[in-house]
Amino acid sequence: MTHITIDGARVAYTEAGAGPRAIVFVHGGFGSSSGLWASTMAALPPGWRGYAINNFVESDPPPDGYTIPAFAQRLDGFIAALGLPSAVICGHSMGGVVCQQTAITYPGRVAGLALVATGPSIRNHGIALQVLADLEAGGATRQNLDAISRHWFAHIPDQAQFDAYVDTATRAPLDGMLAAQRSLVATDLEPLLPRIACPTLVLHGARDHGRTMDHAERLLAGISGARLALFETSGHAPMWEAPAAFQAALAEFLARIGDAA
Repeated sequence: MTHITIDGARVAYTEAGAGPRAIVFVHGGFGSSSGLWASTMAALPPGWRGYAINNFVESDPPPDGYTIPAFAQRLDGFIAALGLPSAVICGHSMGGVVCQQTAITYPGRVAGLALVATGPSIRNHGIALQVLADLEAGGATRQNLDAISRHWFAHIPDQAQFDAYVDTATRAPLDGMLAAQRSLVATDLEPLLPRIACPTLVLHGARDHGRTMDHAERLLAGISGARLALFETSGHAPMWEAPAAFQAALAEFLARIGDAA
């Protein structure tokens, strides 16, 4: 784990790959971390370097608190602190909302946008309020976070990997997880989506019962030129449930951005 200081806060991240082009990965809520992206970063195409931020584990809170705008400001500052003129940003679930906010608020930093199992708001998100209530009631115990995390999968492909993911989630601050989820519930970026002008890929699992296809369709309708990569057997975590197809779709997207640069 490496650390960098952004707006006076210590931020942890991991990195992999090598090359002149950069992609920054942003995890979701409920104690998620950079470990979500380990296999994706290991499979990056030549010429690309990947960075995955930790917003909960081993990082200080953003100065303005655990909110979507504060995470977007952190992402903008992270790209600047690395000395990058711009980067592709890739976000999962809540992290996808952070990436949308970043592309809207700091467009000069964003060379491309990959949105994984996310949407512009939580409308028609059947379990968003339920899992927030579960976290409020049960706290950050391992048993509770295990139960919450199981919602993200149509099937768990690797139990050891899942167990390690949950173990890491128990290290996240409960107040931070709750504040982030409440901010997510309060966020609606759909009216602002037409401001996003960078190349955009929407990666979505057909069996995601929280972020349903309605969420992907609203992104595609709101962002000009956005394309869809659909994973028929995957739930909320296509980077784990359909890794080969996910990595191929992301690599094709990165190649298009590289060719256009």
